Amino acid sequence: MKTNQVNLLRVLIKALILYTLANFAFAYFQPAVGKLSIYNWLVPGRERMPYEREVEYYAVSHTIPVYEDMNAMFSSHVVSQPKQADEYRVMLVGDSSTWAFGLTPKENLTAQLNLLNLKTCDGRRVVFYNIAFPLPYVAKDVLIMDKSREYQPDMFLWLVTLDAFRNRTIYTDYFLSPYSEEVLSLVDTYQLTNLDVENIHTPTFWEQTIIGQRSRLKKIVLLQLHGLPWNAAKLDYYYRTWTPLSQDQSDSLESDFGSPDNVNFDSNLFDVLRAGRGVAGELPLLIVNEPIFIGSGINSEIRYNDFYPRWVYDEYRVYIENLTRAEKINYLDLWNVVPASEFTDSPFHRSAAGEQILASLISPQILNLTCSQ
Repeated sequence: MKTNQVNLLRVLIKALILYTLANFAFAYFQPAVGKLSIYNWLVPGRERMPYEREVEYYAVSHTIPVYEDMNAMFSSHVVSQPKQADEYRVMLVGDSSTWAFGLTPKENLTAQLNLLNLKTCDGRRVVFYNIAFPLPYVAKDVLIMDKSREYQPDMFLWLVTLDAFRNRTIYTDYFLSPYSEEVLSLVDTYQLTNLDVENIHTPTFWEQTIIGQRSRLKKIVLLQLHGLPWNAAKLDYYYRTWTPLSQDQSDSLESDFGSPDNVNFDSNLFDVLRAGRGVAGELPLLIVNEPIFIGSGINSEIRYNDFYPRWVYDEYRVYIENLTRAEKINYLDLWNVVPASEFTDSPFHRSAAGEQILASLISPQILNLTCSQ
């Protein structure tokens, strides 16, 4: 009687061929893997984009950032649920202040705005969604706004600060390179002369294979695996203790935007505001200059905080107000409305009480815009 013998070499060759074919098929068809999600059906959608700034806390906070795949980011978010007939969707865009480091989703600005139970002039419920991602970079914000158009927004609320307009090459790998086609299209459409796209290239065929995309695919899988413990704990961030900010400041006048005698905003990313208005299209867009911590101790006459000497921030406020007026963009300057006592671990991160103050001042503008449509 003949026994069946397995030819190990033949098995390995077939496996290699199948793996190669799978890689070629993946690169050719580019399936939207990020849209395959356990969120919003097996577990509820998250109330803000998946993010954790420290790798060692990914497992503790039951999350992982997937900035390379916006499909995965949005598919995990509650905003990807079907829009209700009586719903008026407002998308909050911004950085870590809007995402809200140190606060739970029930405490942040989005939650405070939703607690106001606003209604449009035609009776629809105004529902706010936090689609911010914690990087101070306006180019990233516009890409997220552009993607969010797939989820039927009715208005954009975009919170910015001076630091977000710096032309940061370091963020290219994070939020520009993975979306090279979209970025280059925005640059061409809105003539963004200052955005650094020198190192952005269309991905090669090899880079689009399973092997080339292994890091992104791993993060997508881990995000799904984190869904079950996240649903049980409802913890999407590792909440660290923080020391109150010092009222005292240094005596430095240095700034990344030049010197008091030679400030230069024109070479930075303020033209991205025009792209944001273009991406919003027919929808209302409200840009808010978000509150900052204002020190009152030693050298407070020289600097507002660790980030901003007074001279540069004061000039920035004049510059952005003139620019938004010229571009006919709705603008609200709320830079000093939150007391210094209501900031947490940075000159931008607010307490829940600070968020409540901000919500009360933004909401009338939101209602005015909903009624003017």
